[in-house]
Amino acid sequence: MGPVAANLRRIRTARGLSLNELARQSSVAKATLAQLEAGRGNPTVSTLMSLATHLGVMLTDLIAPQAASAVQVTRASEGTVVRGDGLDVRLVHCSTGPDAMQEIYDMRMTRGRYDSPAHGAGVREHLFVHRGRLEAGPAGETATLGPGDFIAFPADRPHLYRSLAADTQAVLILRYPAGPAGA
Repeated sequence: MGPVAANLRRIRTARGLSLNELARQSSVAKATLAQLEAGRGNPTVSTLMSLATHLGVMLTDLIAPQAASAVQVTRASEGTVVRGDGLDVRLVHCSTGPDAMQEIYDMRMTRGRYDSPAHGAGVREHLFVHRGRLEAGPAGETATLGPGDFIAFPADRPHLYRSLAADTQAVLILRYPAGPAGA
């Protein structure tokens, strides 16, 4: 059983939710939830974001394996990968400190546009492009980025990523403030 299956079941049962209730709240089919908890599903970014929102957790709470050591190495072939329609992210690292929590992703876009809903208050995204080109940022304030370009922006409002090349790769860092606002 992979991290998504174990984490989803653990968080859902800790919240006292049945599969039926979580399916109703999140608009994710009960059969899909059952497949995910059995380790047989292949969820998209949108599905996992919906579940995280309705469970009141961050995306990494669903996809990150439990850390066993203070030293963490993530090999190129490791990390939970979430695939979407032209947007794939691989969780590389998640860390929590006294003032913030960070998630680091290897992000790849092959086509299209991904519209992200607002995250919690005070959340910021940082994106460093190392291959291809894309448009990114809050709606109405996007920037076009190429290799070596960087953008940081408030992610507590809707934002987007639009691929402008056949294969774009970037490092995406989400920074959540400590406490209830970032949870």
